[in-house]
Amino acid sequence: MKTQYRFLALAAAVALLQGCAFTPAQLEVKPHAATQVAGPLKDIGPVKFHATQLEDARQDKARIGWKKNGFGQNTADITTSEPVDQIVEKTIDKAIVDSGHAVADDGVLQIVGTVDRFWFDMDVNFWTVTFIGEVACTLDFIDARTKQSVYKSKYAGSYSVDKAAGLEKTWTEVMAKALDKLIEDVTLDEDMADALKAHLTAK
Repeated sequence: MKTQYRFLALAAAVALLQGCAFTPAQLEVKPHAATQVAGPLKDIGPVKFHATQLEDARQDKARIGWKKNGFGQNTADITTSEPVDQIVEKTIDKAIVDSGHAVADDGVLQIVGTVDRFWFDMDVNFWTVTFIGEVACTLDFIDARTKQSVYKSKYAGSYSVDKAAGLEKTWTEVMAKALDKLIEDVTLDEDMADALKAHLTAK
């Protein structure tokens, strides 16, 4: 019985800590500026890339998550202050620049693709709340002159943390760390680095 009361109390606390469960929340999401991952992408350059261009291909484009009441019911939208496709584009460009390359109008390579997932969720447990952030995209690296694909792959980043409760600052941090993980997935892709290096060498 005490455990049941504890769970109900936690659920109520989550609802209260969200401020008003019926008021939409807007997050300013971006990767951490200090996030830099040394990977194979550093070894192919320096190379000029065009700015990344992505299409938002999510089924639900209206939000990135839901506020929930104490019963786990969806009550209000969680959105971002900047369009999701632009957030991920800037994240990929950051990964490129931090790997020693440049983003410029005269780039020899282009990166196009889709944002497939950008979602924040909360899972209320008996003693804590699990906050979950997930980001996924499909990237196609193409020759800027011939428009032929050089390498195409899916990339993802996810992050979760257990806390007693959390407000919008926690939600924003969770999504930022999911973007950090996306940067890691891109920069550590050996197959992508090998394909780009082979293509540039052949040219």
